[in-house]
Amino acid sequence: MGGILKVFDMLVWFPENISTFGQELDNLFAIIYWVSVIIFFLTFGVMAYFLVKYRYRPGRKGYNYHGNNIVELTWTILPTILFAWIGLYSDDVWARTKYSSKVPQADVEILCLGRQFGWTFLYPGADGKFGRNAFTDRTARNLMSTTNIFGMDSTSADGMDDFVTENQFRVPVNSNVVIRGSSIDVLHSFFLPHARVKQDVIPGTWMAIWFNLFKTGDYELACAELCGSGHYSMRAEYKVVSLAEYDKWLDTKNAEVIGARQPQPTPTATADTATVASH
Repeated sequence: MGGILKVFDMLVWFPENISTFGQELDNLFAIIYWVSVIIFFLTFGVMAYFLVKYRYRPGRKGYNYHGNNIVELTWTILPTILFAWIGLYSDDVWARTKYSSKVPQADVEILCLGRQFGWTFLYPGADGKFGRNAFTDRTARNLMSTTNIFGMDSTSADGMDDFVTENQFRVPVNSNVVIRGSSIDVLHSFFLPHARVKQDVIPGTWMAIWFNLFKTGDYELACAELCGSGHYSMRAEYKVVSLAEYDKWLDTKNAEVIGARQPQPTPTATADTATVASH
């Protein structure tokens, strides 16, 4: 029996879980999956039984059957109870992972924009605060452009040290990470298979996405929504690193931002020492 169940166990194909709430989601998925498998075999088993039992036979006459109220009530009430129970069972983990009111205090907050076909991330700088942009101030949306997709206000003091990464981001291990996700063109889906995170990001709306990861390593972000001809290439990489390594990376990025904003020395013109031949 165990061998038969193993054949139908698709859960073994799941990627490794690295999220603090991942096991609860895996358990919920397993319940729904096995309930569906059992219902599938019961339904088609009964169908096969009746196909054989009431198959055509020479000399047998058919007869009309107008139903059975007890049977019809049973197959209506039992699924209703089953689905209601699954809904109640899943409500707690669904609320904690999806409801905006349940998002924990962020240790790290990042902005993310999906676009055809890539992901862009905005980090607050050394001050830990975002400057004025399309997320912090909706009126800054008019600053958004192909070269300034977050609508960052260059005159905002808090934003002088903010920095952007393309198709890659880093987060510290054992920390509450909150990502504010949106899109600049079509519907995309922010999908971290190992973190058990999947959230559609919608143009004009910022969706709260949070997770806490307990294992360091390199992992993949994919778009799980068909978003156009280049959908297959819309992926990014992210690293889960120790807090010390994360702080060191932030120091490096902050130094790059400061260096880029400092005025560059104007090269001094050299005197022309070429001699001119006299005639």
